[in-house]
Amino acid sequence: MATTQQIEAMLKKFENATPKDFFKCVDGAQLGMTAVLRLLNESDASLTAGAISDALEVSTARVAVLLRKMVDKGLVTKESSRTDARVTLVELTAQGKALAQAHKQYAYEKVGQVIDEIGEEQLNAYIEVSAKIQEIFQCSHPQL
Repeated sequence: MATTQQIEAMLKKFENATPKDFFKCVDGAQLGMTAVLRLLNESDASLTAGAISDALEVSTARVAVLLRKMVDKGLVTKESSRTDARVTLVELTAQGKALAQAHKQYAYEKVGQVIDEIGEEQLNAYIEVSAKIQEIFQCSHPQL
């Protein structure tokens, strides 16, 4: 059984080892927009807001906010379906496609750098251990 001293030391190491800095330059809205960009870029056709909500496992209200911001930025267009006016179809603009590709390229470069510097074997071990830790911590703590 782990001692209190071991637990406290490990909690301090967790604070320093988590990849929070990885996401420091991106706020939650940008992460959401990036996910929508990626989803639309990988889709062969335009998607409905509901399909985006389902695929990203977020509320339709959250998707509506993201899409409104993305329309304002010129990244996506929204059009009513020709067959059902109640359905809104979302599609990337040329600017949105370019940004989606830029995000993909950046991710490839950074993951490639991690593989080169750490090694695929160690990175796989890290991912396996992280998944196990997440499994142990999954929603088992007391709610506030």
